[in-house]
Amino acid sequence: MKKSIATLVLSLLLMMSSVAFANLNDNKASMQTQYGDYRLVIDSDNQLWTKADWEGKGYKKAKAASYMYSFTRQGLRTQMEVLYNGDQPDSAVLIQRFTPDTGIQLKEFKLYFPEVYALIKSPKAQTFATYHSLSRQFQELQSPVKMGVVVKDLVDNKKVAFYSLIAFNIQDEGRLIKDINLINEDTYIKEFTIERVSRTVVRDSLESNKPEWQSIKNYF
Repeated sequence: MKKSIATLVLSLLLMMSSVAFANLNDNKASMQTQYGDYRLVIDSDNQLWTKADWEGKGYKKAKAASYMYSFTRQGLRTQMEVLYNGDQPDSAVLIQRFTPDTGIQLKEFKLYFPEVYALIKSPKAQTFATYHSLSRQFQELQSPVKMGVVVKDLVDNKKVAFYSLIAFNIQDEGRLIKDINLINEDTYIKEFTIERVSRTVVRDSLESNKPEWQSIKNYF
């Protein structure tokens, strides 16, 4: 648990040089509406607080690094960690990481995460796979192949324009996936994130002459 927290905090701190929404216009208030109250807080000193302790005294002593939620959909329990750009209800979401108790197949995704599925199936979404690193937020064992969906709907923080990136850590019934051609609707998702990605990175990685991100069929 502490290793996971330390890795998350470190990578988040490396990414916080600017501010943008992760999942379009989501904020702390909309997260509560969608997923309920947070359960735990990890502060910037890597300390863990219960919701009661954080709201009672924790926020006076430290700054929050991420909030942890737990929810169940169709019998599947999922832990979600969220980084915001502040502690107020309108504080924007920067990064979300979803870790279900068990892997789910791409064809099942809509059943468990309809709110994210709506992003994936939007007209501005493009599905791709890559042999390169896609997210620094993954905590589970990773396959050589990663999969992502980029939603080309600009989110602007006045300095740098960002898109939303949904990154998936995928496997094949417990086996690592080593070839992009092996991805299909039966592929399993171990965890996934919603984070920001700059328009420049998308252009260089997906739209160049030799793209690192290879467009694939949307199997969701």
